Amino acid sequence: MELLDQYIVALLTAFKRPRKEAFLHAVMTGRRTGQAVTDTHLAKISSLFGLSPFLTEEVLTARLTKLKQAGTLELRADTNEWCVRKQVSTPYFERVGWNGFWMQERPFLFFQNLLLAIQVLSNKHHGKKHYMPVVRDKKAQFWIKKWLANFANADDLNERLFLELEAWLSKGYISQPEFYTDQFSGGKLVGETLEQIADAHSVSTEEVYFETLYGLHRLFQEKKYYPLLQLLMPRPEALLTLSGKRTYGFLQKGYDFDEIVQMRNLRKSTIEDHFVEIKATFPEQAVPEMPDRSLVEQIQVGDFLTLKEIKASFPELDYYQIRLAVVAGGKA
Repeated sequence: MELLDQYIVALLTAFKRPRKEAFLHAVMTGRRTGQAVTDTHLAKISSLFGLSPFLTEEVLTARLTKLKQAGTLELRADTNEWCVRKQVSTPYFERVGWNGFWMQERPFLFFQNLLLAIQVLSNKHHGKKHYMPVVRDKKAQFWIKKWLANFANADDLNERLFLELEAWLSKGYISQPEFYTDQFSGGKLVGETLEQIADAHSVSTEEVYFETLYGLHRLFQEKKYYPLLQLLMPRPEALLTLSGKRTYGFLQKGYDFDEIVQMRNLRKSTIEDHFVEIKATFPEQAVPEMPDRSLVEQIQVGDFLTLKEIKASFPELDYYQIRLAVVAGGKA
């Protein structure tokens, strides 16, 4: 089974109930809707959230249809929801180390920074002063300028970066280090695209993509061992939605719930969505109206499929507090 198909089946299996295609697309692409954030934590699969941010609705529809024709999935005619019809193994997405909700676009931004850093250092080493940046993004270019400024007098920067890359790419969880190195540019070398790498190794593009992504997820979890690479990694704040980030800023400044609602001029329910997102992203962050730890622990160990089931067991909590309790078990 192709890896994208495995990903779809892994999600639907974990949710344990039929889900609509639009919801699946939100989860797979990492759209932080209130439902997507809450339900992935409720199903305890936040680690698989947003692993395919570039997935189009058309491709998802085609894959769902293919899996239906193969007898793996079923589309409920009455609700237009998808569910698993035939259990199949999804070992690729059961591997330890996926950390989707706390990664999302960060690995891609990091790898852009890395590609540009390698090109700049390599061209400097080869005395090549005029060239087109391999990454055109202005934010990445500015990031590398700041990164290089930290090492203005470091003559051994090339060697230190090489040693960190060698240490990381030698890890047991990196099965194909050339999936990364073949993308590097510098000197006379021009990095290849994922499609070119896939062709060269006689594998699918999505295999190159997911294998590369997995290694990046693991790298972020071990970042303390790679001081140079760590400086190329975007901060966790990059995960928040733009509006959620603004609310997070007010929260850090000490404003209370009502003050933030008034200052942001948004509905209370919208600010609640922001607090749920913030709590999910930063588990140690205090947020207004957080339930007692004992209640949170009871909800965390429970086998609930819906918020309504939790509400029936904990009627003293409102739905906002229930959502906070559901997402509070995350570990960034």
